[in-house]
Amino acid sequence: MERSEPSSRRIAFLNASMERSESSSPVSAPYTGKRTLYGDKYVDVMKSYYDYVKSRIRIGVEGYSTSLKPIDLFRALESLFKICGEVHNIQIRRDPVTNALQRSCIVILRGEGAGDKALQLNGSDIGGSKIVVTSLPPELSELSTGLSTDVLAARSVAHNRRKRSEGISVTGYDTLLTKDDLKNALTNHFSTCGEITDVFVLNSRALVYFYGLGSNNRAVQLSGTDLGGCTLVVKALPYPKPKGRSAWTRLRYRFRSATLSTITGWAHQM
Repeated sequence: MERSEPSSRRIAFLNASMERSESSSPVSAPYTGKRTLYGDKYVDVMKSYYDYVKSRIRIGVEGYSTSLKPIDLFRALESLFKICGEVHNIQIRRDPVTNALQRSCIVILRGEGAGDKALQLNGSDIGGSKIVVTSLPPELSELSTGLSTDVLAARSVAHNRRKRSEGISVTGYDTLLTKDDLKNALTNHFSTCGEITDVFVLNSRALVYFYGLGSNNRAVQLSGTDLGGCTLVVKALPYPKPKGRSAWTRLRYRFRSATLSTITGWAHQM
């Protein structure tokens, strides 16, 4: 059958969806506003986090003698690089098998022009050896894109909200309508249930995703309601299981593990 529709049918369908969104919601516990992850300040929190990571200037150091004690290497690096700015951290790594110092380490600095000043220390002497100093990329690859921390924070929040969205499956609508009309109509129809993050129109059903506590429950209660002369069937989609720790969590875990490993190594050497 040819997929065409009279303009009057399309207009009636869209008008019905608009009337549904403007009328009072019949579902219990009506949606009262947007619920951003971890509160309304989540974007500000993420911007502060990106600003903090961006301020950490990572400097690679190699060429020192691996026979040095970790505490001696730490003190020598701290004394050398403190003229560049704040020595925020020194990540000294050891071979997991031999327990000897690895041939490279990372010095993290903060302060205006600290990176340029650090590069001028290339060839400096530590324990009778000349070190090689290089500039390393930021801890987060996103910071290498050139985007501002405001944009990165907003994008991160949007990504996390989508990842934590709950979905519903919708059938029973008029399949002769175009995808754009269906998206608009379904968005209007379910707008009172929660913050809609995505609407996908497939061959036999549509998927609508919400961000907000209880959004799915409110949406499911609209099963059996009328949309442009059609009776909708709404079912909740299973909530996806987490696929692993977030990049931020993994970063904090690696940083903590590296710090504890370094401290433990010092304790054995002292």
